[in-house]
Formats: sequence, structure tokens, C-alpha cells
Amino acid sequence: MKMNNFIDLFSGAGGFLRGFMDAGLKPEFSVEVWEPAIQTHKRNYPDVPVWDRDIRTIKDSELEPYKGKVDIIIGGPPCQGFSTIGKRLVKDPRNELVFEFIRFVDVIKPKVFLMENVKGLLSANNGLIKDAITAEFEAKGYNVIHQVVCAADYGVPQMRYRVLFLGIRKDIDIIPSFPAKIYEKEKYATVGDAIMDLVGKENVFPNHVPMHHNAVVTKRISCIKEGEGIPDSGLPDDVAKGSRSDYADNTIKNFSHVYKRLSRFRPATTMVPGHNAFPLHPTENRSLTVREAARIQTFPDDVIFEGNRQNQCIQVGNAVPVKLAEVLANHIITVMEDVDGSNA
Repeated sequence: MKMNNFIDLFSGAGGFLRGFMDAGLKPEFSVEVWEPAIQTHKRNYPDVPVWDRDIRTIKDSELEPYKGKVDIIIGGPPCQGFSTIGKRLVKDPRNELVFEFIRFVDVIKPKVFLMENVKGLLSANNGLIKDAITAEFEAKGYNVIHQVVCAADYGVPQMRYRVLFLGIRKDIDIIPSFPAKIYEKEKYATVGDAIMDLVGKENVFPNHVPMHHNAVVTKRISCIKEGEGIPDSGLPDDVAKGSRSDYADNTIKNFSHVYKRLSRFRPATTMVPGHNAFPLHPTENRSLTVREAARIQTFPDDVIFEGNRQNQCIQVGNAVPVKLAEVLANHIITVMEDVDGSNA
């Protein structure tokens, strides 16, 4: 069963999109509502149609022409909140976007779907959310599995854990599976592999613009050793307090990824979205640039991110790593090639 095309929902910066394109699959269209991400999409993939609308406004009648003509639907719908009755999802505004993904699958009936989310979804409501999502897809005619994957196992220089839901249409005689790990810990790609060649190219390489830390913050960063956070012994008195007036009485502590310096010799911690949330460079006294974070997310350098710095950070941090997406796409292609074409 030859796999040719896909639809990309909640596209963002296009990590899923690029990975599946790199695997040789053709995107029919993407759906994205946030303007900075739409501009990133249009700049980098001008030949890929983007439905720049709230997905909830797309009618079933607009999807009908694609029914039976799309191999894969991919995407990562936001899942901030859920309600359930037993093992059934309840349609409310907090989880409506998951229903939109399910609706696209139900109307178009792709051979395969792949949905990505944060791993905390598995434990939400004592596992009822995971069971409910699985039950919804099964009711639509799919055999479904889920698995937490670590991106570093697949060549991404980042300890990024996400849950994936993979479904194959029940009339297709194959059981869904995930790809085996490619790399063990001793062979993981490292931060040094990904970004150290960018040192000295600040402000001349696309999206490689350092933040302008003030003198106090720069000195504070200089106190943090490679691969570590704020020392257990604390910081020197002159940099121990917040430099902004609204933080003047707050002692700086280790929290989130701020004031955590990456190591050149290990994978990075998870790239998370936000203006100041990227961790510190291994050797430079600053946080990562957008381009460095994008390298760690395995975006090729030809991808240019639009919007202001915060918008760019959010796009990069929310993305599926491109290399992981490509591995998943190639696995799906290989598995489906083993199926008798008469089941298409």
C-alpha cells in the first residue's frame, strides 16, 4: 500500500510538516490559526496551501472532497483540559480541539493518523483521558496504540518526552506499531554537535539574535557552570537578587529552564516555548538564540521563523522535532508497504 500524501493539523512552525515532507510525502494542506505561525508557513512552504482559519469553522462539506483520498492525518491539538463521563470524552470548550482532530479523521477516513501531545495527558484524570481518546478513535473505525517517546532515541539532541497516538483503519490488515529506538544513551546526539559551529555568527545567521541581558544578569549567568544550574552554595550577593525593580527582593533560584546551562556533551533538556524560557548556552553567557533552539529541534537552517522573538520562541518550542517526525513518517511508510494493496 503506497503512502503518498497527508494533511497537517495545528501546524505551528511545521515540525511535523517538514519531517513528513522530508520522508517524501506530499502535504495536501495545513491548518493553522495563529498569525506568526501562518507567516512562517507561507515563507517556508509557499507551495503548501494553509487553511488560515479556526479549525472549528471548517465544515464537514469542505472536507468531503478529501474522503478516501488522504493517507495520513497528523497534528498536535492543544489539550489543556478535559471532561469525561466514564471513558467517554465530553464535548466542552476545554477539549474541543481534540474533537476537531477526531472529526477530520472521521470525515476524511485516512489510512493512518498520528497525534502528538504532552506525556502528562496519560495520567490526566487518572488515565481516563487517554482511555477516552482511544475509545473515540476506535469508535470511528481505527485500531489505536499510544506510546511515550524520547526524541533523543531517534537522533534529536534533546531529552524531549511526548506521547503519540497512532491509529490504522480497521479494514487495513495491520496492527499499528512505533519505530524501535535508533540510538542508545551513549550514542545520543549532543548540544555541541548541534550548535557550537554557530558561535561567532550571532546577528549574521538567520534567527540567530542573542538576547540583550543586562550586566547583572550576564554576571549571574557567568557564575553557572556548564551542565549545571545555580550553585547549591548560592550566587554572589551582587547578583543574587532580581535585577528588575519588581523582583528586587526576590532571591534567584533554580526553576524551569532559566539559569540552567546546557552541556556540549549531552542532549539538551526540553526546549519549551516562551520569551525567556530557553536554557543557557554551554559556553556563552546568554540564553540560546531562536536558531540554536531550532537546531536542537532539528529544524534545517533553511527554515526561517517569522514574528517577534517571543513568537519565534513559542513556534520553535511547541514544534515536533523534524528528525523525529521524519523517522515516524518513514516507519509508517515501511509498515504500510507490507500491506496488500487490495486493502487500500
